[in-house]
Amino acid sequence: MMGSMGSMDEGEHGDRRQNPFFAQLLAIPPIDARARQELRVTAADRVHQGLKLIGEGSAAGMHADTPAQQLDAARQLREGVDLFRSGSAAQAALAGSQPPSKVAADWFRDQLSIEPPMQAHTDFPVGLSPAHLLLMLFLLAVSGSLIGLQWARTRRIRRIVTDSQATGAPPAHAPAAAASAPGPISAKVASAAPASAPFATFDALPPSNAASPAGASLRRPKPWTGSLRVVQIVRETPTVQTFRLADPSADRLPFDFLPGQFLQVEVEPESGKPARRSYTIASSPTQRAFVELTVKREQQGVVSCYLHDTLKVGDLLKISGPFGAFTFTGTDADSIVLIAGGVGITPMMSVLRYLTDTAWSGEIFFLYGARSTEEFVFRDELERLERRHENLHVLGVMKRAPGTVWLGPEGNITKEMLVAAVPDIARRRIHLCGPPPMMAAIKAQLAELGVAEAQLHTEAFGPASLPVEPVEVVAEPTAVATEAKSAESLAGSANVAATTITFSVAGVSAALPAGQTVLEAAEGAGVEIPYACRVGECGVCVVKLLDGEVTMAVETGLAPSDKANGYVLACQAKSTGKPLVVEA
Repeated sequence: MMGSMGSMDEGEHGDRRQNPFFAQLLAIPPIDARARQELRVTAADRVHQGLKLIGEGSAAGMHADTPAQQLDAARQLREGVDLFRSGSAAQAALAGSQPPSKVAADWFRDQLSIEPPMQAHTDFPVGLSPAHLLLMLFLLAVSGSLIGLQWARTRRIRRIVTDSQATGAPPAHAPAAAASAPGPISAKVASAAPASAPFATFDALPPSNAASPAGASLRRPKPWTGSLRVVQIVRETPTVQTFRLADPSADRLPFDFLPGQFLQVEVEPESGKPARRSYTIASSPTQRAFVELTVKREQQGVVSCYLHDTLKVGDLLKISGPFGAFTFTGTDADSIVLIAGGVGITPMMSVLRYLTDTAWSGEIFFLYGARSTEEFVFRDELERLERRHENLHVLGVMKRAPGTVWLGPEGNITKEMLVAAVPDIARRRIHLCGPPPMMAAIKAQLAELGVAEAQLHTEAFGPASLPVEPVEVVAEPTAVATEAKSAESLAGSANVAATTITFSVAGVSAALPAGQTVLEAAEGAGVEIPYACRVGECGVCVVKLLDGEVTMAVETGLAPSDKANGYVLACQAKSTGKPLVVEA
C-alpha cells in the first residue's frame, strides 16, 4: 500500500518524493495557501485515480479467468479504495472538519494495524474506574487481615513464652556465635578455639530451635500411642540394625519429638505375653515423614531379639512416646560435647543430625568409643558430616578389627584425649550416654577436669540404667532423696523388711519383698500400670500413694505439684517397711 502510494507520488509528483502526501498533512499548520492548494489538487487526483482503479479492477475481476488475473484485479481494487479513502480524508481535513495532522496519524495507524490510544477515564477520580477502586479496596482488606493475623500470632507467642517461664521452662534464645575451625577426619583428635562467652544450663526440657523440629513447640511434645509400619530395615553392624517407621495412613508422623527423646516399643513374642522396651530415637526431628530406632541385638533381650529375628518390612509395630528429657536443641548452650559408647550413640546421632540439619553455628564435639571398628555405628555418616560442617569435630576410639582400616587411637577414652579433643572442656555442656562402666569412668575423668555436675547430662535406661555409683538413700515419708542416683543400694539394704501392697482400684493385695518396686509388684500381681522408661524419667508410671511411706532413687519424671499431692513413680517407689496402698 505504502509502496503503491509512493509510486503514484513519484509518477505524478516526482518533485515531492521526499515529501509524501500524508507527511505534508502532518506539516499543517503552519502551511502557506499555495501548499494547501497543492494538497487539494493532490487529494482530488487521488480521488480520481482511486475511482479509475476501482473501475478497472471491477472490470478485470469480471473477466478474470485465472487466479493470477483475479489477484491482479483484487490489487487494483485495493489500491483504488486506498487512494479514494486517502484523498477524501485529505479533502475533509482541508475543508476543516478534522485537523490534518489527526487525519494523517489515523491513516498511518490504520495501515500499520496499531490500536488507537487508550483514553483516560476522566469521569472518575484520578482516572480510576470503579473496577480499579474495588480491586484496591479488596487488596487493602486482605492486607489488613494479614496484619491482624500476625498481631494475634505475636500475642500468642508472647503468652506461651510467659507461661513457659512461669512453669520453669527456659525461654528461647539464640545461641551465641562461636568461632569455628576446620575439623580433622574422625580418626584424629579434634581441636578448636574455646568459645567466647559463658552459657547457662537448664535441667528442664529446652524449647525447639529456630527451625522447629517436626512441629515441636516451646512445650514438651505430648506422648502418643499407636502403631507404625516398618518401611525399611538397615543393618549398621553385625549386631545393630536401624528400623525406619512411618505412619501407615499419612505422609508424616502422628507425633512430634525433640532430639534425644525415646520411644517405648511393645511386642508379643508369645501369645498373650507382651514385652516392652525403650529405645532412643536416632533420626532427626526435621525428618517429618519417619522415625528411626537403632537397636543392638542383646543375647538376653526379648524385645531386641524379636526385632532383629522376626520383624520385617511391612509389619506394624506398637509404640508409645516420645518420652525423656535428655534433649538438646541448641537453644541453651553455645557449644555441645556429645560423648557416647556403643549403642549409646543413638541419642547423640539424633542431636547431631538435628543440629547439622538446622545449620546450628555452635561448636559440636562428638566423641565415640566402641569395642572395634566392626562395631563403629554410623561411621560413614559421621565422616561425611565432619567433612561438610566445619563446626563439627569427631573423635573415635576403638580397636581395629581384622580387614578394616583404622588410624585413630585405640583402647578407651582417656582424660588426656578429652583435654586434647575439647578445648576448655570445663565450661561446656556435656551429654554422656553409654554402658555403665564407660559412663562411670568418663564421669570420674570429667570431675577431675573440673566439669560441674550441672553441666553434665546423662541418659541411661535398659541395660545402661544400672547404677554406677552407690549413694546412700535416706527414707522420707512419701518422698525420696531427690539427688540419689542408685537404686541398688536400697535394694540391697537389709534394714527394709518385706511387707504388703494393696492396689485399691484392682482390689488386689500382694506381698512386697524388700527392694521390690511398686511397678514390679503390680506386674507380679497382674495389675496393669503404664510405664515407659523404668528409670524415673518419663513420668508415665505415676500413681497416687494412699497409705504408707516410700523412697525413690530417681524422681526426674515426677512434677513437684504431683509430689506434693502424694503421687509417686511406680518404677522407683519402694516401701520403707510399712504396708502400702496405691491407687491402681
